Amino acid sequence: MSVRRSVVIDAPPSEVWATLVAFERYGAWNPLIPRASGEAAVGETVRAVIAQPRVPPVPIHAEITRCDPERELAWETNLPGGGLLTVEHAFQLTPLDADGAVVAEGEVASRTEFAQVERVGGAVGRAVPDALVRVLADGFDQMNRALRRRVEATSDGRGASADASGASADASGVSPSEPTAGATTSDDTTSDDHNP
Repeated sequence: MSVRRSVVIDAPPSEVWATLVAFERYGAWNPLIPRASGEAAVGETVRAVIAQPRVPPVPIHAEITRCDPERELAWETNLPGGGLLTVEHAFQLTPLDADGAVVAEGEVASRTEFAQVERVGGAVGRAVPDALVRVLADGFDQMNRALRRRVEATSDGRGASADASGASADASGVSPSEPTAGATTSDDTTSDDHNP
């Protein structure tokens, strides 16, 4: 089972990354992960509380498996019992230009596509119901919008006033014409979800 949700943030990857890895500040803005501690480095442990919508908060201890500054941070958690449940969560940053096109290495990015990708494996992971997939997607969307608001409010004083087409953003920081997410369903087939 895999879930992917994304949002475009009007700030370069360096600014998004700085907010993403400041775990100790999550309580000030992050509705999905209201508490976290640790260092963003491969092999380090992140201790966090995950507060998915409609689900009791869950404390986790996750090992960072990938850390590519301004590109990707990923961690993995496992239930004891020989791989009954494994969860890999990745935060991916893609540099974009002002028009939303992917920026080549060495070029200056003014925007960032921020995506959360979660893969759940093991015997228990294969039995995740679609209703839980929707709950996960809702939680990722909430964090994505909160991250967008947080970063844009502090990004060179620009704030979240308009997207590249000039459409104003609503109170959630998401413009009406901009897709907020791409979803991957529990059978690992991709579908696009264009929720304004």
